[in-house]
Amino acid sequence: MILHFSDTDTAAMLWIQVFFVGCLFIPSFYLQFICALIQNHDKLWNVFKYLMYILSGVLLIINISGEIIDHVSYEQSFYQPRAGSFYYLYSILFGFCFVGSLYLLWKRLRIAVVQEKRRLQWMFGITCVGIVSGIIDSLSVYGIPLYPLGHISLSVFSLFIAIVVIKYKLIEFEIYIKRQHILSLTNGIIAGIFLILIYLFCHQSWLATMIWVCLAGIIFYLLTNGIQRIIESHTFRDIIERGDSPDMIEIKIPATFAWKTLLDSMQTVATVMKLQNLTIILTCSEMDEYYLDFSIGFTQEEKRKIKLKENKGIIPWMRSEKKVLVREGLRLNPKFEYTGEAIENDFELLKATMSLPLINKDKMIGILFIGENENDYAVDVFDEIRSDLIIAIENTLAYGTKIQFVLSIVEALIVNIEAKDKYMAGHVERVTRYAVAIARRLGFTPTEIESVRMAAILHDIGRYGITDAILQKSGRLSMEEFEIIKKHTTIGKDILSGVDLSDEIINGVFLHHERRDGQGYHPGQTNKIAEIICVASSYDALISDRPYRKAMTGEESIMELERNSGTMYNPDVVDAFIGWLRG
Repeated sequence: MILHFSDTDTAAMLWIQVFFVGCLFIPSFYLQFICALIQNHDKLWNVFKYLMYILSGVLLIINISGEIIDHVSYEQSFYQPRAGSFYYLYSILFGFCFVGSLYLLWKRLRIAVVQEKRRLQWMFGITCVGIVSGIIDSLSVYGIPLYPLGHISLSVFSLFIAIVVIKYKLIEFEIYIKRQHILSLTNGIIAGIFLILIYLFCHQSWLATMIWVCLAGIIFYLLTNGIQRIIESHTFRDIIERGDSPDMIEIKIPATFAWKTLLDSMQTVATVMKLQNLTIILTCSEMDEYYLDFSIGFTQEEKRKIKLKENKGIIPWMRSEKKVLVREGLRLNPKFEYTGEAIENDFELLKATMSLPLINKDKMIGILFIGENENDYAVDVFDEIRSDLIIAIENTLAYGTKIQFVLSIVEALIVNIEAKDKYMAGHVERVTRYAVAIARRLGFTPTEIESVRMAAILHDIGRYGITDAILQKSGRLSMEEFEIIKKHTTIGKDILSGVDLSDEIINGVFLHHERRDGQGYHPGQTNKIAEIICVASSYDALISDRPYRKAMTGEESIMELERNSGTMYNPDVVDAFIGWLRG
């Protein structure tokens, strides 16, 4: 711009030399910036950076003599610089720094995590634009007319740098401005004090004045440096304490075969991405119904109230389009004139801002809903890990099928146990039926109901560790025998600890003899599944014959449950069960 308004060769040449003072250090600064961005601390690259800075300093001295740009040429309405005998050194400096930066970015891109990769791709492209811009400018300086390509490429380079710095917060602007204001103020005050002191002492002899000025300069330098360190430790404290930014944590979904492992991985993803809500909805192929299978940011009661309609809202749209859908501006889109409100309602219900289909072999196995988050690149991250998530879900579902097969074998073994005790015949089958009915009545999700069913099937598996003499005893058990029979819950837990089941299921088996008043086998411990099995198992025991008593009638058993509701049993579970029985 200055060259457009320069009216003489001399003025234009002066401004060119001033301009090149900055240009000479741009390549070195850019290399330093890239090394800092990718956290490159390699010793060889550090030496290379220092060599580039030294070369920049040498070129600065040469620039004063006019050997880099030795004259200007008036063409196309403004003065253009022309190369001197040492301009090739600047070209070498530029090439080494920018090509080196490009190599470092390429090397880092190969191992970068999802979130980092996006910004590095931007910087890689920007560096390429910078190299093109440098080549065009060099050709122009050597007299090859390429105007205005050089100006355009330089503008694009500068614009993209600014966009990336702001978009990915490569510089904390608020903290930087705050720091500069404080430093300017404190340095100004200190400088003012020293100038006043110098003025007061300048009336002494020339030697004394010079000694004082030198001492003052040293003290001023040390003092300002010390104050700057103190200021930076306070203004940048939040960055220092934060350590590595969480968006640089590598996100991976393991190709797991365990649902619990998958859920733990998704919990980690949500934490890293600072998501307020995250939901996975899977489809049950037999019924073609969609249900909430995993969620973060919802209470149990909220989860049970979430019901998505198969033929209305986001489900049919996702099944048809199989595309990422963003909530923002949904109703303003003419494409959603008739369906937008229903889809918006589903987003509101799930507290989500976007949804991604989980597709395997052209079949949608579920939908991932992402809630409010602090990152602009959440959709990019989940798009990257979506394939891993799909594989993990498929593996988990296949593993679940194998677990069901194992459970069927366990059921057969339990029937074998029951065959040794005529009073226990059919007990597990009935308890399982009752427990599932209670869970449904309480509004449990399909996944939770399945956990209840599995725990109910397995709740007496610990009887394998009890001797037949005790299990088949026809009379009442002695105190010693009763203490042994109580161990079946602990034995059951030990058996299942070697199986990849959720803690909820294992604890449901372990704690199914607990009471609300703390008088159970393991006082003070319980969980929802155990409370359900406790009621179901107690009812079945009441309506069954025992060596020491006859079976109660159904109504008598209900009255017994009601009498002990709140002391032995969870009142909500009792009410749900009685409601189902009287259905």
